[in-house]
Amino acid sequence: MASTTQSSGSSNKSTTVRAPWYLRSAFTAAERVAPGPAAKFLCEMWFRLPAGPDKRLRGEAPAGSSVFELECLGTTVWGYDWGEGPLVYLVHGWGGSTGDFKFIAANLVASGFRVVAFDAPSHGNSGAGPWGDRHANGMHLVDAMSAVHEKFGTPYAVVGHSMGCLSAVHGMLANGEDLAAVRLAMLAPFIGGKEGFRDTIGAIVPVGPRIMDRLAPLGEAKAGVKLDDFSLRGLEVQSPALVVHDRRDRPNPFRHGEAVAAAWPNAELLATEGLGHRKILVSPAVSSAVTQFLKQQS
Repeated sequence: MASTTQSSGSSNKSTTVRAPWYLRSAFTAAERVAPGPAAKFLCEMWFRLPAGPDKRLRGEAPAGSSVFELECLGTTVWGYDWGEGPLVYLVHGWGGSTGDFKFIAANLVASGFRVVAFDAPSHGNSGAGPWGDRHANGMHLVDAMSAVHEKFGTPYAVVGHSMGCLSAVHGMLANGEDLAAVRLAMLAPFIGGKEGFRDTIGAIVPVGPRIMDRLAPLGEAKAGVKLDDFSLRGLEVQSPALVVHDRRDRPNPFRHGEAVAAAWPNAELLATEGLGHRKILVSPAVSSAVTQFLKQQS
């Protein structure tokens, strides 16, 4: 694993909002006196999307692209196909959309790549998933990735953000893809597993061990998957990979990116400073690094 660092020249932090002090204090107290009710509340919040259909993040199909729709989980998944050249999938994270990749997509197409971007169920321009407009789970994102992969086939590369990194890898593995042949650019990866579950919630409210011991099985039962089976840690990924992670990322701590890069033998870690979780998507330096990484063997 190689490691390099870039500074954004900015002191901006992650856009994740911590809960008010009184709510954080309530969860600190609940760890001692009411871990069960606190876990039930957090389980409901974990699967709730940041915004309903009227306020979702949405993208637009770029000029010159072709819009496609496909069926997945009983709803319509929306996306676009743009450019000519080696195929690159762009995979957004929780609460995101194709619009997250506006600048990266344009840079890739201008550099001779073909990009396919899509919105997961209950995200962006896609229809409501099995749990309605306001709720989803990570496996819905995995299923959407599998459906797109089935339609368009083996990509040259994948660029994922946050939970999109996890859903991209698991979605292709579910289809039997040989990942060693696919270049992976993982931006602020959500590592998944119990540690990802704990740390992402913990960025908002404190989650002690008594709450977590009750929360984990609740989440597993609701989503129908073991947390440690929905993880990037422990996967034998031989792909050439670029892991880009900001040291000030709050929802997905920097150590998660470090762990992914350390676990994958052909991965390089690019650390940024001051971009937080979402500004990494619009950083010219990051976009350039991703493009150069993909061009190494295009």
